[in-house]
Amino acid sequence: MGDHLIKAEDRARTLVLFPEWFGGDRIPETLKVPPEIRQRLREWNRTWESVLDPVIKVEWPDPAVGRAWIAEGNALVRELQAQLGSEIRVVGDFAAYDPDA
Repeated sequence: MGDHLIKAEDRARTLVLFPEWFGGDRIPETLKVPPEIRQRLREWNRTWESVLDPVIKVEWPDPAVGRAWIAEGNALVRELQAQLGSEIRVVGDFAAYDPDA
């Protein structure tokens, strides 16, 4: 999806979940998110950094790991949305890393 496709007036109320280098928990501390979800988000991001390692090319060494990573990302989007309620829209932007895409 990408930030550029979100209407300007909706950006302040939208949390886009995507992997990034040296990160893993881009959720502002002002948002009430349980530590367990923050930890899962960091682990999800570490898998992207260390297993996929998209520096040279985007290809999971084992497609099953990539599928599990996508499933966890989707679960995190759903859980974050449930946690944050209707005031914040949570969207995933990681489909480009799906091994089946």
